[in-house]
Amino acid sequence: MSRADSSTGFLSENRELLVAVAAGAVIFLILLGLLGFGGAVGFVGFAAYTVLWLAVAAFVLWLFYRLVVAVERIAHAQQRIAAAQNPPGGSAATDTVDVTDGSDSETGANEGTGSDNGDSDASDDHADGDDA
Repeated sequence: MSRADSSTGFLSENRELLVAVAAGAVIFLILLGLLGFGGAVGFVGFAAYTVLWLAVAAFVLWLFYRLVVAVERIAHAQQRIAAAQNPPGGSAATDTVDVTDGSDSETGANEGTGSDNGDSDASDDHADGDDA
């Protein structure tokens, strides 16, 4: 079969695409005629400007969303670490490392200094009997 046959070839395979392109061109020409050349160019420019700024705003909102998700993941990870270091039954692991100063809690390097937990400072504030 030759290429000249109307049942095969580029035009018959893409008939729907050609109809859609032709319809779009007709609609564009009608808009151009109604709005005038300057009005149509202004409308297209305004539409492109609007789409651009909507895309920028959507991107910034997406970045804020990613920031919130990252902060939530960090908070959950810290909760899991704290739960692993301080189990509810009270049987803490013997080989834990204090995250604040890096000393080993098994050696007792912080005993008596009041730096192993934040409770000693709170009890010292009210030791004189003055609660105000």
